[in-house]
Amino acid sequence: MPEKISFYKSPEGESQYWAAYDEALRLWPVPHESFDVTTPYGKTHINTCGPQEAFPLVLLHGGYASSTMWFPNVADLSREFRVLALDTIGEPGRSLPTRPNATKRDCAAWLETVFDALGISKAHVVGLSRGGWLALNFALYAPDRLERIALLSPAASFIELNAFFRMVVAAAMRIPARPVAKAALHSWVTPGFLVKPEFEKQFILGLMNWNWAAQANGYSGVMPSAFNNDELHQIHHPVLLLLGDQDRLNPPSTIERARQGIPQIEARLIPKAGHLLSMEQPELVDRYILQFLMAAGRPEHAQTDLVTISTL
Repeated sequence: MPEKISFYKSPEGESQYWAAYDEALRLWPVPHESFDVTTPYGKTHINTCGPQEAFPLVLLHGGYASSTMWFPNVADLSREFRVLALDTIGEPGRSLPTRPNATKRDCAAWLETVFDALGISKAHVVGLSRGGWLALNFALYAPDRLERIALLSPAASFIELNAFFRMVVAAAMRIPARPVAKAALHSWVTPGFLVKPEFEKQFILGLMNWNWAAQANGYSGVMPSAFNNDELHQIHHPVLLLLGDQDRLNPPSTIERARQGIPQIEARLIPKAGHLLSMEQPELVDRYILQFLMAAGRPEHAQTDLVTISTL
């Protein structure tokens, strides 16, 4: 590591956040395991469930949300797939970077080294917000490692981040107080939607206690920016795009922009949902994801026996 970075502002804040993380993880309604894999970019934490022999489905969470956010979805998804929900390295969560990953190539290389550590040759990937951007970026640099991609309101993949979103992020970074962190979370859902208190607590403590100097020093990856048509035309995987009809990051017009870049993309609007559509309308989102992924049949794959990986 070029210089010593404390990823949380204090040991007390770190302990508070991890206790809240464990509490939010208990929202997962199915048996699951947790373990770490070591990569050149640092330790990556994974929460997993589903049949060991099933085809792998990698979940990439929204920014600062951690893999615990998938609690409304894992029961449905793990019936057909071996679900592997990653904590993105360089964000609040249980992953811990040991070197900067400050370029788009680094972001893809981190994911590829996680696949290598797991023994996965190819997987489906589902990503929400920044996780969706990471999935598309991965498709550009390591296309052979992906089967199908489901994008849930991907951040800045087809249109640039708008002023509202930039304002929310800037406020959370510069004024890491509880009311600001809570407002940031609730700006991503439809008015009146009740976020589970366990997840809300974890998310707020993450924003309040994360040391934003880690991001300034390149340990948190790059801020998503829109891919151009030349880049999007390189993506030949089947792609599903789901947007909430009340999303303040991706308006419905994003669908037409996405089709200009990826003509074969399948796109749907999810009613009564904002940016966190997987949490607001989980049954409908899960149904569309499973229909899309199962259309591929049951591809052959090479995957390590996860039983051999030490669990926490």
